[in-house]
Amino acid sequence: MKIVRYALGSETGLGLLLSDDRVAELPGNDDLVDWLQGGKLTQSAFARPLTDCKLLAPVARPSKIIAVGRNYRSHNREMSAGDGRFPNVVPSAWIKATSTLTGAFDDVVKPRATQKLDYETELAVIIGKRCRHVREEDAYSVIAGYTVASDITARDVVAIERAEGNQLMGKMFDTFCPMGPWFVTADEVPDPMNLALTTRVNGEVRQDSNTSNMIWPIPKLIAYVSQMTLEAGDIILTGTPSGVAMGHKAGDWFLQSGDVLESELDGIGLMRNRIVDAPDAPTSWDWPKKN
Repeated sequence: MKIVRYALGSETGLGLLLSDDRVAELPGNDDLVDWLQGGKLTQSAFARPLTDCKLLAPVARPSKIIAVGRNYRSHNREMSAGDGRFPNVVPSAWIKATSTLTGAFDDVVKPRATQKLDYETELAVIIGKRCRHVREEDAYSVIAGYTVASDITARDVVAIERAEGNQLMGKMFDTFCPMGPWFVTADEVPDPMNLALTTRVNGEVRQDSNTSNMIWPIPKLIAYVSQMTLEAGDIILTGTPSGVAMGHKAGDWFLQSGDVLESELDGIGLMRNRIVDAPDAPTSWDWPKKN
């Protein structure tokens, strides 16, 4: 099944995407987590065209988004001055703010703090139930489904922050996690470790890989991150392959206002986000310029 979270006028809700591109509304509120925790799939007899709906990020209020970095060797090589090898003792992961979430067709806002706005198309795993210490062999039993995400990054802001010993805002500005276009239940994705992944900017292919190239496959990621309690609706971003703007040495691939970013995973869906400049208004922090 494909379940959409949508807005229609001032109302929001969940709907079942039908084969004829209509949306049959599901009873209750727009909280996918409530449905995951025991909601029954009772669709309304009324269905509206998908084109009438504004699609929102599938999960409105996840308790956390766990982002995984450096999970494709090709990406490690393009981002490293050396051979791109890391100890690989544990996955590289952090928590991404839920305030970064935006819809699959919403604008991504380019903050005035950055001149190096980058994209990272990723398979997003959505947890289906509260769990902890999940063994690799049991990992798929706690997955409710999948969607597409992009871990938008201000590379120059990250560089400034890492010089201080950590990073935060470089991946945390509002709209820095487009997600969607819908939630695909796990039963419709027989092999999430073999999905084509593509990124296009203004129609030009930038990333072209497959989830089979992950260093840490999904079961290992879940075994690692479930050392903390995972809640229904929690999201795991599984990393991105090579082809990001930061890794491109010939020419400037960083996102600019007016660019159209397309992020696609075969069998899951396609996002299309336009890049827009942040409004010319006062901000709370003056960032130094870094080339």
